[in-house]
Amino acid sequence: MQRQPISPLIIILAVVAFFTACTPAAHYDGRLAAADSLMHDRPDSALAILQALHPDSLATQGDHAYRDLLLTQARYKCYITATTDSAINRALHYYRHHSHEQEKLTRAYIYKGAVMEELGHPDSAMHYYKTAEATAAPDDYFNLAYTNSRIADLFRIYDANGQTCFEKYKQAYQYYALTDNKQYECYSLYYMFMMEGTLVHYNNRQHDELFNKVIQIARQLNDKQTLFDTYELRSRQLSRNDSSCHSAKQIALYCLNNYPDYVNIDLYLDLAFLYAKESKVDSTKYFLQKAHEAQIDTADRDRILIRRQEVLAMIANCEGRNSTSEKYLAMNSIITDSIIDNSDKYGLDIIEKEFSQHKQSETISIIGRQKWYIVILLITAILTILAIMAAYLRRLHRTRAIISELRETTDAKIRELEQLQDKINDLNIQDNKLKDYFDSHLWVMREIIEQCYHIPNSKLVQKLKNTLCYQEQNKDQWTKLNFYIDMRYNHILSKTMKQYPQLNDRDILLVALTTLDFSCIQIAMILGYSNPTSIGVVRQRLAKKMGIDCTLKQYIDQQIHI
Repeated sequence: MQRQPISPLIIILAVVAFFTACTPAAHYDGRLAAADSLMHDRPDSALAILQALHPDSLATQGDHAYRDLLLTQARYKCYITATTDSAINRALHYYRHHSHEQEKLTRAYIYKGAVMEELGHPDSAMHYYKTAEATAAPDDYFNLAYTNSRIADLFRIYDANGQTCFEKYKQAYQYYALTDNKQYECYSLYYMFMMEGTLVHYNNRQHDELFNKVIQIARQLNDKQTLFDTYELRSRQLSRNDSSCHSAKQIALYCLNNYPDYVNIDLYLDLAFLYAKESKVDSTKYFLQKAHEAQIDTADRDRILIRRQEVLAMIANCEGRNSTSEKYLAMNSIITDSIIDNSDKYGLDIIEKEFSQHKQSETISIIGRQKWYIVILLITAILTILAIMAAYLRRLHRTRAIISELRETTDAKIRELEQLQDKINDLNIQDNKLKDYFDSHLWVMREIIEQCYHIPNSKLVQKLKNTLCYQEQNKDQWTKLNFYIDMRYNHILSKTMKQYPQLNDRDILLVALTTLDFSCIQIAMILGYSNPTSIGVVRQRLAKKMGIDCTLKQYIDQQIHI
């Protein structure tokens, strides 16, 4: 029987199958894989491994590309600002020609975008982030989430497009939830909460739920910085509504008291603003002074100046200096216009839409493109850039004189604040004198009590006893003493009441009188004990009730000097 000839198509398919089957999975240097495994949790350790890894010790082009990708990623995560994109370009070139490395290609696009963002090209960064999103596998949840959060960050910083920004953070959060990465979930939720608060119309209930979610996850992670930032942001959002100003102030004070290591100039200005809304000028000036003493980032100088002058305008308005208030507001308007005029504006929304349209048209048909269309777009882009540059130069010339004048005005305001500091110092001196005056009254009180004890039968003495003795009807006169004692003795009573809620009013009064060094006779007279020696027993019982292993006097001395 004659043998049938083998078809050429079968031969071609067999050759392709052979080479496909014989293509081994990529194997990389073990040191690179170790650095990659540390990238999320310990990027500084990953960077140390990569820097110690000499390029000459790598055997393949794949290893060199992998090292370039990881080095760019580690530097970015360690906050080392990029000065060139040469390393990530080499990695990107390699992975574009190795389609089986889809995850690394996606990462290369992401960090190419990150580098372009650091080099000051957010429009180019947007292009690479969108390319990364289109390249990522459907189940590559982390890279999809990270890409969406990077795009959202671009909108937040450069375009201030609240709705788009919120939707991108929401997408990122949904992907992060699939990776069970609580740290990044918390990050996305926080910025969802921030951006939703900037929208004109939003669901208050949903906004409250977002706030509670951020707080819940941040507490689980013990992330105090995020807790502070979230509470501070909540306070600022509530301060926009006059009916919520009291709640805003309580939250701001909670931040001040519970997160002292994270307090910043914005919190001081928030408190100054809220007290100014209540027309409490002294408290406003106090927090304004604290803001003045805080360190200001150069990038935030104009924003801080605007907020400070807004508070100064409110103070002037409270004090009846309407013309001064109007002057501050006018200066703020000039500064705001100057910032807007000199700010770089990027049409990131347009870039994103153009990218999506481009991908759709590319999918439908690449053949139908016309060269003249590309030329027209190029000419239009060049003319647009030239027009923007011309407008910028005109604005720059006009605003230089305004900025110079504003700097002089700022210097004058700083001098005024220094004078205000001198006045505050004078008030402190007066406060000390008032304390001395009160101490002398306490001394007189002690003397009267001693005399009452030694001359018990006089009608006048009996009347004084009835007045001084602690009773339900005169409880308020002794309770008012708590404010003075807290102010003078390091908040001893507030701390004791918070730490030992089981103590009653008489117990707190005993702590107060012991703090003021009242004798056993004087305390017995006030608390209604006939025998002064029983006061020692009463103190011992109170110490036992508090569960302290020292005397009441020793406990008080310890708390005062903490």
